[in-house]
Parts: sequence; C-alpha cells; structure tokens
Amino acid sequence: MRSLPFEIDQLNGGFMLVEGILSVKGQKLFIEFQKKDAIMGAYKSDLATVEIPFSEIDMMEYKKGLFSTKLIIHGKNARALSELPGDELTSRTMKVKKKNRDIAANISSKVNLELSEMKLKELDE
Repeated sequence: MRSLPFEIDQLNGGFMLVEGILSVKGQKLFIEFQKKDAIMGAYKSDLATVEIPFSEIDMMEYKKGLFSTKLIIHGKNARALSELPGDELTSRTMKVKKKNRDIAANISSKVNLELSEMKLKELDE
C-alpha cells in the first residue's frame, strides 16, 4: 500500500504546520512528520516518527469535500495520539491533496476493516 502525504494545519494559533507521511504496516500506523513555521517556513523541526497500533485506534474517518479532503484518526483515549501534534484531545485531522484522495480512501477502508475484524474476534472470546 502506498504512503499518504498529509498536512495538519492551524497549530499554535495558525503559526505552525505539520507535514508528514502516513503508512500502514501490519497492524500499525507509521507516521513520519516535521513541524514547520506556517508563516515564512523558516523554522523546521527534526523529523519525528510515531507508531500507533490499531488497538489504540477507535476508527478512521475519510471526508471528501468539494475543495479539500480530510482523514481523521479517532483514538480510544488521549494517550493514543499524544505523540502526534494536534489541537484535539482524541483525534487528529489530516488534510490530503486531491491527487491523493484514493490513497486516503484505501487506507481508511483497510484500517476500519482491520478494526472491525479485531472487534469481532473480541466478541468471539
């Protein structure tokens, strides 16, 4: 499965921006990202990597709009997404470019299918 480039904007009152790549490997999300100054782009942080196991994710939401596409990760608790920058406590909203919509839809479908299978296995036990 291909990796998904994304942005998280409106951090620190709109002064910071996160650019990154999301990929799925096994039963984990791998996210590489870098914080940038949203105004002039002069400041860039070091590259950071976060692994989020599917067991920490409640669901993934794919929202296709007329002008923008969003992929929203909903965590089961606040700790699940604490290493990934964002303004919300239990979710992170990633903006996706139009040319990458198919990748975002595929990732969302795959993750939600895996989460459903995990929940079914829990019910069987």
